[in-house]
Amino acid sequence: MPDYTETELRNLHVVRRFLNEEPPPDDKSTLFAEDGVWWNGLPLAHSAGRTEHRGRDEIRKLLPSQTTNVRLPPGRDKYDMSTAETTDVITLADGDYVVRQQNFSARTVNGREYRNTYCFVFRFNEAGEIAYLTEHWNTWHAYRELFNQFDVEPANPLP
Repeated sequence: MPDYTETELRNLHVVRRFLNEEPPPDDKSTLFAEDGVWWNGLPLAHSAGRTEHRGRDEIRKLLPSQTTNVRLPPGRDKYDMSTAETTDVITLADGDYVVRQQNFSARTVNGREYRNTYCFVFRFNEAGEIAYLTEHWNTWHAYRELFNQFDVEPANPLP
């Protein structure tokens, strides 16, 4: 393990709490600065056309619910967090930044298997709160699985 500074260890602790590897607070949005931002590359995941979600009230809307009996709008699905699993985790800290790459899998509320690779880049403020979270993932795959929910048919070019 690298020799991390006190600040880096503190930031790593916050990331582990955010990702439920250590007991999280009741309201995970409190891990963010009051004016913190969560950037999510799929604007249809939580809002129509927005990728930046600013402030704890907006960030709270992005946080997954442990409830699986949720009515979903037509054409939408979400993860059943009770089936969630992360693997192949790489976490690095450098000053005010923590980078975390992981594979994520879960069954969706509508019963589909979902897998994707995520890379989170956390930037912390001096108080140890998340100032900016950038969430990178295969958004095409997520859109297809969570919104379109169709199977891709293979091409059959030969008779």
